[in-house]
Formats: sequence, structure tokens, C-alpha cells
Amino acid sequence: MGTRTAAADQQSSPPNLNPNARHGILVLLTLYLAALGCIGFWPTPVDRPLSGFLDDVFSALHENPLTAGINYGVVEGTANVILFIPLGLFLALLLPVRRWWLAALAGLFTSVAIEAVQYLLLSQRQASLRDVTNNALGALLGALVIRLARTRPPARNPQPKPSPGTTNGRSDMTTVADSADVAETASIGEGTRIWHLSQIREGAVLGRNCNIGRGAYVGPGVQIGANCKLQNYALVYEPARLADGVFVGPAAVLTNDLHPRAITPDGTLKGSDDWVAVGVTIGEGASIGARAVCIAPVCIGEWATVAAGAVVTKDVPAFAVVAGVPARQMGWVGEAGHPLKQDDGGSWLCPVTGRRYVESNGQLQPEKNS
Repeated sequence: MGTRTAAADQQSSPPNLNPNARHGILVLLTLYLAALGCIGFWPTPVDRPLSGFLDDVFSALHENPLTAGINYGVVEGTANVILFIPLGLFLALLLPVRRWWLAALAGLFTSVAIEAVQYLLLSQRQASLRDVTNNALGALLGALVIRLARTRPPARNPQPKPSPGTTNGRSDMTTVADSADVAETASIGEGTRIWHLSQIREGAVLGRNCNIGRGAYVGPGVQIGANCKLQNYALVYEPARLADGVFVGPAAVLTNDLHPRAITPDGTLKGSDDWVAVGVTIGEGASIGARAVCIAPVCIGEWATVAAGAVVTKDVPAFAVVAGVPARQMGWVGEAGHPLKQDDGGSWLCPVTGRRYVESNGQLQPEKNS
């Protein structure tokens, strides 16, 4: 439940899996292993019901000089390679990039275990070292695919085309203090002001008319909508997503590390490949109070308010106001930011705008035609 900004992490790296994607891969891996167990531990060869059909296919292939070399051994070996490719893919996705080879090693051990069971317990199954080799090759190929995909150089974000009266795609109306550190690949919207000592990292996107206060930090690839305000020393770590009109108070922090550690269990300094970045999502018009901490991957609903000093560990509904450590809901607020008052009819009323809201199942929605 912290943040990571080590020098090693500042280098370009592939996106890490978010918790939902990791969960999905674990489900697919479980289903795959169940299917693999059925194939590997079936008492009889799984292709036995197809033996007659396969004989006819091979006979036809042998009549053609180009396919005469394709026999049962070739098909079986190819099938064994393909069978273990998903194992390498799934495990490599779950492992840190630099430990991709563990997926191939796991494929080897899995195949050895299956062949051992067949040799010792399944008299009608034929165990062989060739099957182990082909299975291990399949897992290696799957792991290599993920390794190459996750380590390829990331595509640079296209720079906006300069228009008349602009420099480097930024409007003359954009203000960047001399002491601010703005990456060349960051996209800064028209009318945005970035004040002293702020840092805007690579690939960050800031909408128009934003105000980034002194010493604020915006991480690589963070997306901030239009008309947002980051007050002095606010820290927005990647991969946070802020909609239009979001307010982040002084020294507030949006974290990105569920299990922060400086080093790995073997004592080496952790790098970007050794942890999974998760981001905070904030809806339109929401406000984060001074020194509040939002623990990723929480979602703050639109027009919600997080009180100063709160520690948010759970999602916040739209229009809710939360406070405390850990943060708990204290009531409802409207677009104007003022607490809503409940009338005799059970609906909620904004004392500033006069707009009415209806509560249902713990959620608040503006009343139609209000």
C-alpha cells in the first residue's frame, strides 16, 4: 500500500497486470490444468477412439510425396508441443519479466510428473522422454512469447502537431515554470499551468486548463482530464486516471503499490519488473482533501469528496463524502461540494443549487428534471 519511484522504475517498462487481469489469468490457468490433468492421467490413450480415422488420414498423406514423411510420431510430437504452450503463456504472464524462465522450468517438471504417473500407475499409457522434451519445448515457446512481448521497446506517444504560435505542440497559453521538470513525451493541454518544482513524467497526459501546483508529481502515463487542480506537493502515481474537474489537495497521495518493498526476498533491489503497478481512478468533479491517501486500486466516484487526512481503502460511491482512518462514508454532497440535506419526502437537496437527488441501494443519483 505504497508508491514506487526508484531510479530503476523510471526506465520504460511494459505495463503490469492489474488485479482483475491477474485473476482472469489464474482462472484460465486453473481450467487449463484441469483439462491437462484429464488428458495426462486418463487410463487409456486419449486418441484411441480416433485410431481408425487417423490411420485413414496417414494413408492418404503417404500417397503424396510432399506429405509422405508425416506419420503418427510427428503428429503426436507436434500435439505435445502445442499442448504445453498455454502453460508457458499463463505462468510467464503471472511471473516477473526477469523470471520468465521459471515458466519453462515448471512445464518441464509438470511433464516429468505426468510421465512418471503414467509409467508407474497407468499400464495402458506409454511414458517416454520424447514426450517430456516436446512438452518442455511447448512451455518454453509459450514463455518466450510473453518474454518478447513484455520486453519490446514501448511505442512512443505521438506528439501533438504544432500549430501557429505554438512550440513543441504546446500553446502559448500554457505556462511552465523554469524549475518544473516536464518530460518531452508528456502531452500538456492548452491553458494548463505547471508551477515551480513540479515533475510531469514520460507519457503523462494533462487536459486543458489544468493547474499543477508547486512540487506536484505526475507519474509516467498518468491521464488527467481537463480543468483539474493538483495542489502543492500532490503525488499522483501511475497508472492513475483522473476525469475532468478533479481536485487533489495539498500533499495528497494516490498510491500504486499494494505490497511495497525496496528489495526482493533474495535481498536485491527491486525494479519495475518485480512488482505490479495498480492505479487510483477518480471520477468527474471529485475532490481529494489535503494529505488524504487513496490506496490503489480504489475508485472514487464522480463528485465524491474525500476529507482531509482520510485514508481511503475501499471504493467511494458517487456523491459520497468520506472521512477518517480508514475512511467511512459520512453523508452525501452535491456538485457544489456542500452537504446534502434530506427532506421529508426522503430525497436529498443541495442547499446551494436546489438540485434534488434520489438514494437507492447505497447509490445516489440526481433526480430527473431537477
